[in-house]
Amino acid sequence: MFGLLFFATMENIRINTVNGRSLVIMGGDLKTVGDLIPGKGVFIITDTIVKKLYGSTFPAGEVLETEPGEKSKTLTVAGDLCRRLLETGADRSSFILGFGGGVVCDLAGLVASVYMRGVRHAFVSTTLLSQVDASIGGKTGVNLGDYKNIIGTFRQPEFVLCDHRMLSTLPAEEYRSGMGELIKHAVIRDRNLFFDIAASLDRIFERDPSTIGDFIARAVKIKAAVVRRDPLEKGIRRILNFGHTFGHVLETYYRIPHGVAVTQGMLIAAELSVWIGELPHAEFRMLEVALAETGMKSDYELPPNVVSLVSKDKKNISGSLNVVLLRSVGRAFVRNISLTELISFVEYYRESKMRSQPV
Repeated sequence: MFGLLFFATMENIRINTVNGRSLVIMGGDLKTVGDLIPGKGVFIITDTIVKKLYGSTFPAGEVLETEPGEKSKTLTVAGDLCRRLLETGADRSSFILGFGGGVVCDLAGLVASVYMRGVRHAFVSTTLLSQVDASIGGKTGVNLGDYKNIIGTFRQPEFVLCDHRMLSTLPAEEYRSGMGELIKHAVIRDRNLFFDIAASLDRIFERDPSTIGDFIARAVKIKAAVVRRDPLEKGIRRILNFGHTFGHVLETYYRIPHGVAVTQGMLIAAELSVWIGELPHAEFRMLEVALAETGMKSDYELPPNVVSLVSKDKKNISGSLNVVLLRSVGRAFVRNISLTELISFVEYYRESKMRSQPV
């Protein structure tokens, strides 16, 4: 099925926090998942595309399918999954296995945390986006209309199995979307990782499992270290939201892939960092050039109601906003800015983009 030689070494990364323990199995083998779950009472939450690709490899259990994509990240779908669990006999001793990408992991994690006040769960992570970020760290969530991840919980999966060979089946657009989150981890915390990724783009886009497996593991170690310190996102964990303040708005407004939106969101946040005097312009240009070389750089206009949408973000606190900014590539920090400052920056940003357009 995979069609690629596999030389990556399996590595276990443990995330032990006050709200649970999680084992991330990097470079794991999909065939071993049956050894990691109970022998009975297993319920597999997946989407129709993943089931078509990997259904023959699923361990024994009741399979609950959803439609693929962001449209399934709703409280209605989560409620329907809970109803189907009840109808098929799931009880407090049951085990939920989320088998899919970011949307599936978000949904399965939320359902597992609320069904009968919580049942055991784990993930088989099938996309680059979820192996790097979405399945790691215990955040679950669904959207409320145009507002991303407003309804959710913090609950660690027992394990996350990442078989990097599964990335060979991803559409190119989905693979690039995952690249956005991979680069984000480097930009906020590891300058060397940023340069290593930039120097290895050919092998990354060839989907060489050993190369991409190494970079995924390094990114997950960054996230794991942050989550251990701040599992409930009260402080340092907020840096993981770099690029998301504006990225979520772009993702919802233009219906573009998450990682693509986050990539532009990172550039906007970096430009905001320059605007307030924290980031040297040379660092901004370095980031901009690197993202352009990945083919991920986009230039969507900010929506007319961007300030209104951002003001309803989860990070909004009493008329101000916690925004993740940069002092340099590899050094992110959180700054609280007022909505007045945000309005001024948005006006500056729009004017600068108009001036840069060819006449």
